[in-house]
Amino acid sequence: MKKHLLMLAAALLLVTGVQARVITPTENQVWWGYFNEADFTTADYTIGTGTAMTLMAAIYVPAGHEQLANASVVAGRVYLASNVVSTLSGMKIWISKTLPEKVSDADVVLSTLGTLTAGANDFKLRTPYEVGGEGFYIGYSVKSTTGYFIRCGGTDAPNAFFVGNPEAGMNWTDLNGNGLGKLAFQILVEGGNFQDDCVSVDDFGQHVVLQGQDVSVPVTVTNMGKSSVETISYTIATEGGSTTEEKTLSVGPLAMGGFKTLSIPFTSDTDAKKLQKTFTVTQVNGKPNTATKGSGQGFLITLKDKQPVTPVIEEFTGTWCGWCPRGMVGMEKVHEAYGDQVVQIAAHYGDIMAINEYQPVINTYTSGFPNSITDRQFEADPSFSTLQGALNKSFARVAPGSIELSAEWSSAAKTSVVFNTTTRFSYDDNDGQYGIACILVEDGLTGTGSNWAQQNYYNGQTVGGDMAWWCKAGSPVSGITFDHVVVASWEPMAGINGSVDPKIVAGEEQEYSYTASISGKPLIQDKTKLTAVVLLIDRTNGTIVNAAKSAIADFGTAIGNVHDAGQSAPSDVYDLSGRKLTISRRGINIIRTNDGTVKKVLVK
Repeated sequence: MKKHLLMLAAALLLVTGVQARVITPTENQVWWGYFNEADFTTADYTIGTGTAMTLMAAIYVPAGHEQLANASVVAGRVYLASNVVSTLSGMKIWISKTLPEKVSDADVVLSTLGTLTAGANDFKLRTPYEVGGEGFYIGYSVKSTTGYFIRCGGTDAPNAFFVGNPEAGMNWTDLNGNGLGKLAFQILVEGGNFQDDCVSVDDFGQHVVLQGQDVSVPVTVTNMGKSSVETISYTIATEGGSTTEEKTLSVGPLAMGGFKTLSIPFTSDTDAKKLQKTFTVTQVNGKPNTATKGSGQGFLITLKDKQPVTPVIEEFTGTWCGWCPRGMVGMEKVHEAYGDQVVQIAAHYGDIMAINEYQPVINTYTSGFPNSITDRQFEADPSFSTLQGALNKSFARVAPGSIELSAEWSSAAKTSVVFNTTTRFSYDDNDGQYGIACILVEDGLTGTGSNWAQQNYYNGQTVGGDMAWWCKAGSPVSGITFDHVVVASWEPMAGINGSVDPKIVAGEEQEYSYTASISGKPLIQDKTKLTAVVLLIDRTNGTIVNAAKSAIADFGTAIGNVHDAGQSAPSDVYDLSGRKLTISRRGINIIRTNDGTVKKVLVK
């Protein structure tokens, strides 16, 4: 979820006394929205806070929208669920250049005194709203006596679902990416650019493939035309190279405004490098595509070999969450089954173990609790079986690079941790966009009092199995310990600026050292139970490429001096993952000498 900072000043146009009714478009009018008839289900899908209150919900129309440029908005349509319509009152339709703190801050407010009905409720503006060169939000405000009353559906889409009420202490939230679909809302527009055979293509980011193989790339296409789309034809062009033969694919029926994410096979290139790819929809229903943005761009990284992957599970939890013991058990069973093969991070929200610097990760990658995400790619319920499924996907994926870590205290006082990393990529790139995040997790956190007690909805149930202990533990449960808890982090979303050089040469190692102060980190209880973690993050899409973890060595013991001929001759040399090497290499090596000494040595 993304929070929006609001600084609003708007002229207010208030229209009252409007009766809800169904409006039939004239020849030059179209009902438009991200939500369309294909998004309806047999069930009324509603969301809310669980508390009776007033909420505002909206969509955003960006400046220069292909269909709506030079159009006018003449009405709004709110779809209401049959099981809650009787609980609603005070409906207002509003339009604003920015998300308002309260409805009265909007540019246009349409207040209805009419009777609301299940299904479509249409509200006509007395004066059409001219769509100019600026983007705008349009939505509604409504009060309910029940906790879940904002109707939505379909698949998530950008700009399609914002909810908030800052006046009541609930900041605006962009719900795209949280699996809640789109707001059930449309606008009636007059004029505009509505054609047939019009499909736009989104850019599709960066993807990795091994030489000689194909990779399925998700490419999203949107029907920007009035008629349903059944088929598209497409080509794929390579930067400085050839264009594939045109292929035809069935995608329909795809209603106006509807979109679909296609799984398109991309073939690896000959060289281990990053090349731009252009996916172009050439035809729609057998006719030339009329879309202004009929092409999308992305990058394909071709690799010679597959790097080992260390998966990262981020579990989202809280002591207030009665179902979150399921995640605690799932994470412990992962630790028992996989040990150091997996990095585990328990990110707390809304309790005594929550830390401010990790909240953006939680806000971005989950909409509920308990929940988890692996490598910021594979969302899963944090039960052991579903975590295993996510881990299997992680171990199987192709990572463009690896990272190694050696950590030590910067001084005997143990006030700062030094993260020493070595990254290595398997392809060439002149503009690599990666960053390294540094994190401390701690096992065995515990405390007294109600703030440390874990709510437990499993108490009294008979589910047995992994949850058998919790079924008899009472609620809340006091005196337990919490493991894998993130207690400090530095740039956990995108990594530290400058931590990875954008100039990447296949097989060449990059070394980086970061000293992190733990002053002002009150959650840390026992420094001997800390584990240092580093995440190698792809900044183009936020995913975790690879990771490493390490115990924190005492000051002066983690890395020795540069190895030279004057030192005791090594009998064995290993890298940080424990692989035996034939010779020392640049970076951090584990050296076992003939006299039995074992130490970590930085070879420059």
